[in-house]
Amino acid sequence: MKVLLRSFTVGAFAALALAWATPASAQVDGLKAVSHTVEGRAACLMCHTPGRMEPVPDAPASHEGRVDAQCLWCHATDSPMLTTTPPTISHTVEGRDSCLMCHTAGRMEPVPDVPANHEGRADNDCRMCHTPAAGG
Repeated sequence: MKVLLRSFTVGAFAALALAWATPASAQVDGLKAVSHTVEGRAACLMCHTPGRMEPVPDAPASHEGRVDAQCLWCHATDSPMLTTTPPTISHTVEGRDSCLMCHTAGRMEPVPDVPANHEGRADNDCRMCHTPAAGG
């Protein structure tokens, strides 16, 4: 079921217009993995919405505009946000709102291609994990 949920999640990314979110740092202090089964619970926001259900923790203000399909990007037990540190952005981002203009398979050498596990993600998702390097 976990694989099915992940497949659904990846497919949902392509279908959703995702809102810009405040960038998050990898391995964020206090970031927690889902503490319950997600089987049959694909609608995270049914419970994790401010004032919805006590004692379920409310989604913080920094999550405004995020959708259910994004929750497991950070809160799955094997999420890169909990297990690794994504590479930083090595260049300035000012005036470069379209990451996928360059970072797309075969688009521009020697710009790194977006890995296969990023399929369906949009420009406004990149900075949720990848932050500009100091001076970048």
